Amino acid sequence: MINLLIIDPQPVVRCGFKTILSDFDFLNVVYAAEDVDEALAYINSNAVDVLISEMSFSDISPVKLIKKVKQLNPEIEVIFFTTQDQQIYSVPLLRAGATGFLSKNIKASVMADAIHKIKSYKLHITNNYNNELKLDLDIDKPRNRFGTLSSREIEVLKYLTDGKRNIEIAERLNINQKTVNTYKNRMMHKLNVNNMFDLYLQAKNMDLV
Repeated sequence: MINLLIIDPQPVVRCGFKTILSDFDFLNVVYAAEDVDEALAYINSNAVDVLISEMSFSDISPVKLIKKVKQLNPEIEVIFFTTQDQQIYSVPLLRAGATGFLSKNIKASVMADAIHKIKSYKLHITNNYNNELKLDLDIDKPRNRFGTLSSREIEVLKYLTDGKRNIEIAERLNINQKTVNTYKNRMMHKLNVNNMFDLYLQAKNMDLV
């Protein structure tokens, strides 16, 4: 039996998890928490095998959530249940300790299969569709947008998220200001964002830098 803990702020979603997963005799939803603090309190006193969590919280990033869970129990597998684009966040979250991502459009049978594979065979589920799972175990060579950034682009991104201006970045890296702007344009294209504000949010909210 695999003991599941759910985190989602929506009561309907929490109830839905219990309903759709009750048909699988190897799964047991032991608790459904409204927020992270409630979930951590439960983990501190109870046996949990797999945590399935919503991705977006106003007060904590996914990476920090993973770290807090692993501090309490490093054996818990962490799966994120989301509509967000995994191409951007998969690498930093997998490296932080997440073991999978499930689409909110996924069928119950596929979800159950993913949970079973993650817990029983220690597999990373990094791609999923409505009717099938695809596994991608090569975290160090990711096929995703963040993984396409060059080392210099990542340097520029770090300075940008620290609030540095183009002229400051150019001076620190000993490059032309126009080159800094070129790097910014490339990153926005690779990360599929349309403006600097979204670029900052993407980097900061997902702890990419």
